[in-house]
Amino acid sequence: MKRNLINIPNNILRMKSKRIGFVDDAIRELAEEMIATTLEYDKESEIGAALAAVQIGEPLRMTVVRDDYEGHKNDEFSTYINPEIIKSSGEMVEDIEGCMSVAGIYGKVRRHVKIKVKAQDLDGNEVRLTLEGFPARVFQHEIDHMNGIIFLDHVTDASKLLAVDKNGQLKPMKEIPDDIQDELEHDS
Repeated sequence: MKRNLINIPNNILRMKSKRIGFVDDAIRELAEEMIATTLEYDKESEIGAALAAVQIGEPLRMTVVRDDYEGHKNDEFSTYINPEIIKSSGEMVEDIEGCMSVAGIYGKVRRHVKIKVKAQDLDGNEVRLTLEGFPARVFQHEIDHMNGIIFLDHVTDASKLLAVDKNGQLKPMKEIPDDIQDELEHDS
């Protein structure tokens, strides 16, 4: 069952998520709802790469991440509970980033190129991942959500924000909507 996606300026997105102490059927059901919500979001020009539980109003440290980011062909996801970055490279790169809770808006964000993540899976087993490039970016973005941070908090030049046009192409924003401006001015 799909859930409603929480969008800015909803203050739930600014909540710090709580650690999950025990993986039970309610957590497994929440993961299924998060996957359904992400798949419902998919459009011809945009797909949901991942979703944090807080984005559907559940401030818990959990994310579902698409196993393959290439188009709409693969709709399989992995679930990560209490993910944390245990190591990150000194090297950072700026790239375009978007968010399902900030629909249709993109901006340049600096992220670590490589990270190591520790989490649990839906069976409560420890998982360790070494991620580089886009997968590393995705995890940093989702862990930010769990800490009440959205990608707009990292945007340093609002004049470089991009919007998706009716043809699915990214174009410079002519005017920044008030809700986006408010988020850009948010003190995290």
